[in-house]
Amino acid sequence: MGASESQRRIIRDLNRMPTPESGFQGELSVSSEEAEVGDRVEVSGEGLPEGCSFQLLWRSHTVDWDMERRADGVVWRRFFGFKHREVQSILAGVNTGTNGEFSQEIRVPEDFGGLHDVYLIGEKRRVNKVGIRVVPGFEVTPTSGPLGSPIRVTARGLPLPVADSVDNPPYHVYYDNKYTGLISPVTPRGTASFTIPATGTPGRHVVDVERCPFGNAHSYRQTHIGLISLPGTPDLSWNFELTEGEPNLPPPIDEQVPPPVTRTEKVLNREEEPNLSTAEQAIPVSGSVRVEGRGFPPRADVKLVWTQLEGSNLREERFSERDAVVVWAEATSEGRLEAEMSPSPATVQGGPHPIYAYVDGEKVGTTSIIVLPRFKELSADSGPAGTEITINGEGVGWNEVWNQVTILYDNSYIGYVCGGDIPGIVEGKLRATGQPGWHIIDLYPTIQKQRNFADEAFEIPFIYRLPFLNWDSHPQGYHFRYAFKVEG
Repeated sequence: MGASESQRRIIRDLNRMPTPESGFQGELSVSSEEAEVGDRVEVSGEGLPEGCSFQLLWRSHTVDWDMERRADGVVWRRFFGFKHREVQSILAGVNTGTNGEFSQEIRVPEDFGGLHDVYLIGEKRRVNKVGIRVVPGFEVTPTSGPLGSPIRVTARGLPLPVADSVDNPPYHVYYDNKYTGLISPVTPRGTASFTIPATGTPGRHVVDVERCPFGNAHSYRQTHIGLISLPGTPDLSWNFELTEGEPNLPPPIDEQVPPPVTRTEKVLNREEEPNLSTAEQAIPVSGSVRVEGRGFPPRADVKLVWTQLEGSNLREERFSERDAVVVWAEATSEGRLEAEMSPSPATVQGGPHPIYAYVDGEKVGTTSIIVLPRFKELSADSGPAGTEITINGEGVGWNEVWNQVTILYDNSYIGYVCGGDIPGIVEGKLRATGQPGWHIIDLYPTIQKQRNFADEAFEIPFIYRLPFLNWDSHPQGYHFRYAFKVEG
């Protein structure tokens, strides 16, 4: 059985658990050395201590984004890649027979792809281990529908991303041989689910998923042979029949503004000294945030300052802060405070922003908020082929993680807009193309870079400046969709 989230922890310190002096005891085997998530596999043992109780332990890792944080905890400028944490779960308990044998059926847990160790452990020692390679499984549904129909791609057993590893490249999606985007490698338990719209003219269309060495998305699509072997890489191609009928068009863009994201981690846990937090982790640029505090002097007048960032990561490698919004709040007799703050009306800069608390001119507390973008209606939503379309947005971030927005036209990635040296305002231009009828424009987040492209030309896996189709796996994602009608 699969383990709950509360069970995914370090159950045993395997590095400190001794093996018998003579080494591992007995032998372990599995009915299948490769399996997909959810498959049932028989684990067997022989030559083990007789009449003993053991457990089968599954060893894995979690993965998250690694971003620069200042000493005060505020997310800052640079993106470093991935960070991992080992996790373990108990698959089953087993009892050996009179001849030291056992046989136990297990279900492969929802987890990252690749080789996983299954340990047979006692109360104080490792007894033996065996490996199961989790191979990816994909599903694409439905197989037909009118224009704009959401085609859902579900992937399980995606590889665990490892920096500077050519063996764990991410997967990419193509629609009718047009590059559509990236399946973000940072996923909960190696599972991703997302939709792309059905586009084009009525008839058969093809969805391909490719896994390429070096993560290269555009020029090296050689998947099954070549420089290296990529185990567990099936041939992934599906047909979609685009039918006649009423198109499935996106809602007005104002209805697609991302809602506030509630903060989940508990940070207000001290009463003896001033400390700040926010009720929300992220808000749209048009929203507001509730600032909460504890540990302040009773009845103190507290100055809360929302800062604005100045500088550029295009022309200079540094940013400076200036006061943008100031709100005064009075602490209660218990030293607590609450206040509402919004981004400055004079700017629409997105990304992470520090919020400081001052008492009598001294900075005594820090928290932060992430501001997400919003986009306006297209400059034109219909016209003949060649019509210029302008996309205006605000709330685009200032650092490497939040300062670029990718643009897709009919599932084809055509470029990005960048807010790296402008205070959150972006304007993208493209021209309407294709047959008369409706066409779909998508906006997805991406990550600008890691380190320096000139010095690290083959950063692996390459995930930069590519659309994150599973946008909710971005450090704080969003997605906008437009429809444009080409008139004949």
